Amino acid sequence: MADRRRWTPALGCVLIWLAAMALARLPAIELAELAGLDASFRLLRDYRAPDPAPEVELVAFDEASIAASQKPFAMMHEELASVLDALRLAGARAIALDLALPAREFTALQPRAALRLAQSLGRARAAAPLVLGYAPGQPEGDAGVLYAAMAGPQGRGLMLVPADADGALRRIDERLGMDGQRWPLLATRLAQLLEYPGAGGIVDVALGAPFTYTPVSEVLAMAAQGQAGSLKQRFGGKVVLVGAVLPDQDRQRIAVALAAWESGTTVPGLVFQGQAVRSLLHGRMIASLPSVADGVALLALVLVWRLRQRLGVAAACAVVLLLACAGARLALLAHGFDLPLAGPVCALVVGMAWLAASVLHEHRAERARIRSIFAGYVSPAILETILSGALRDGLAAQRQQLAFLFADMRGFTAFCAVTPPEQVIAFLNRYYGAITVPLHRHGATIDKFSGDGIMAFFGAPGHSDNPARDAVLAGIGMLEALRALNAALEAEGQPTLAIGIGVAFGDAVLGNVGTASRHDYTATGAAAALAAHVQQYCKKGPYALLVEGDAFDRAARDPATGAAASFDTFEAELEKHGRVRLAGYRSSEPCRKIDTAASTPAPDRQARLPQDVTHNNDER
Repeated sequence: MADRRRWTPALGCVLIWLAAMALARLPAIELAELAGLDASFRLLRDYRAPDPAPEVELVAFDEASIAASQKPFAMMHEELASVLDALRLAGARAIALDLALPAREFTALQPRAALRLAQSLGRARAAAPLVLGYAPGQPEGDAGVLYAAMAGPQGRGLMLVPADADGALRRIDERLGMDGQRWPLLATRLAQLLEYPGAGGIVDVALGAPFTYTPVSEVLAMAAQGQAGSLKQRFGGKVVLVGAVLPDQDRQRIAVALAAWESGTTVPGLVFQGQAVRSLLHGRMIASLPSVADGVALLALVLVWRLRQRLGVAAACAVVLLLACAGARLALLAHGFDLPLAGPVCALVVGMAWLAASVLHEHRAERARIRSIFAGYVSPAILETILSGALRDGLAAQRQQLAFLFADMRGFTAFCAVTPPEQVIAFLNRYYGAITVPLHRHGATIDKFSGDGIMAFFGAPGHSDNPARDAVLAGIGMLEALRALNAALEAEGQPTLAIGIGVAFGDAVLGNVGTASRHDYTATGAAAALAAHVQQYCKKGPYALLVEGDAFDRAARDPATGAAASFDTFEAELEKHGRVRLAGYRSSEPCRKIDTAASTPAPDRQARLPQDVTHNNDER
């Protein structure tokens, strides 16, 4: 059993780690991971000077060059041949063509154009490494076969670059050619011919400055004017990529804006090929570290588990760890490595959710345990206030207007004298079980049970917009509950009960009374004393429920109390309070003592009014 308890947390961490790893591979999370990688590259470019990179020049067919040739792009054999000759004479270090060479010869319109281009390819290859772009499914014909022969067996590379899940270009990886053989990509083949490692990976788009390009028309003009020096200065010793920068062809989305002549991250594919060549020649292809990320995720879960008893500290550590992972990703990117964050983030999110759920479950279980233990000792309102933490102010007290209710059982002392104690306790429990239901229903806070008496107040700790109304309705409910209890007792042949209830409203001091180690939440004040004396006055008349005047007026604002139809108002002389206006509830349960022999009909109420009562018959 001990071994099982020891391994259960570790097993839980592993299971949650597996769940987090599965979550990290969901399509939506993968897209978020790619977006995070792009944001990291942008931060590197914005807040750090780009690392110097081997110079890669772009020569491009743009709209102006095509317009100047007065030919469609598919017929520009002569122009491409002249560009290759110019680059060869300028001493280019290497040449790559990121475009599909014209497949048709158009012999009738331009005789020997394909041969002229093939010869230029041969001369360029003899002078420097040459790579021709190759697209799967591209129709080649006789001209294509000739061009491939001039480039040689090592002179072709796939132009197509695999896109990520969001359609953007970020990495270069070899793919199978149409003939079933594995062909390297254009950029990797060029790097291999230049004797650089041609391994794939994530292209470092933070490397080097944004690209500019030289239009084909400008290269042709310099060649035609014999500007060999200008050509050598611009292209000598450099890797040159020849392609197209047309607005409607080969547009690709990348992580950052790398085309200096336009804004945005959707650029000609030639730009991405140039950046891939830069990364390869600079040895800066980014290697992803998914295994390291998975290990970080597992360590994060272990940390969360170790801090499971301190949720706030665990949450703070999770935030710090996430920030640390983000910083580590930036630092590693600057040195050629990528730390994917999807795994650690998902692990921390799932781990914190698991921890929060565990803490919430334990909290609810603890609250339920406390409620089950103390529900019989304190009022529900006080219990809920304690559990909510609202009574954390120690012995602090406050003044507040409350309604007080005192209730007392008549003839209890005489009843106890002739009844065994066990039966007395059972009798009291049954009585209190009946009358506390309406008290709690109307928001009463039961301050104490004192033998056969009960004190309750309304308006705290829970808020009430009319505490006097709640107290009156609770008193009426107590009498209704007593009527049902008496019916049951009479059917069992047991003595029936009678009670007196007094209600008053006024200022009170509310708070914890006692010491810091032992105290009661209670309320005291003149209104409490008045309610107690009003309850005592019930013994002198036919009313089981008496309400002092201010409380009655406040309660009467709510029609639910039935004040006009159910209460008689009169004035009476109360001990220590003088002349007080009271309202008596006309109930079928008179204020009589416990009849230990049998239940007897109630005497006429009017006959039992004391001599000092002035009855207001007009309000009946």
